[in-house]
Amino acid sequence: MAMTPAQQIQSVLQAEQHTVSQLLEILTTERDSLVSSDAETMAVMNANKQPLLVQLEQLNRQREAILQAEGFSAGKDGIKAFIANQTKKDQRQLTDLLNQLREAAFACRDNNQVNGGIVNVNRQYLHRAMSVLRGRDLNITSYGPGGEYTSQVVRQPLLGRV
Repeated sequence: MAMTPAQQIQSVLQAEQHTVSQLLEILTTERDSLVSSDAETMAVMNANKQPLLVQLEQLNRQREAILQAEGFSAGKDGIKAFIANQTKKDQRQLTDLLNQLREAAFACRDNNQVNGGIVNVNRQYLHRAMSVLRGRDLNITSYGPGGEYTSQVVRQPLLGRV
């Protein structure tokens, strides 16, 4: 027996929900590995993210194809209009799935932003450390011999002194 369009959309939304949940797990593990500087786990998580992102894109195209085959536009407005034209039971189920998917997607976005912030801070620290070692940092601030806060230019690279 063939699936109705509502069942097809429900199946795609469930698959998207499952994939987004997996992605959220990976992003959480990735954050832990960023905090602990575990490069091996970071590499594994990055490799594991890519297939999930491809899968989400495929599921999105599949959902849009179903919507368009039923005469609805792709995207947020199309899915809302599609749901509005279903039975009350299907409306409730599809709305619940869509809300769960939206919440999980927002959690992924937030986790990804946190992870990006951690990467950016670590990159800045590394850049500053390399600049100090090369003697090129013009904005070095430290304490002088008398304990006063001072800004000095390191003229000779520290790497050349060791």
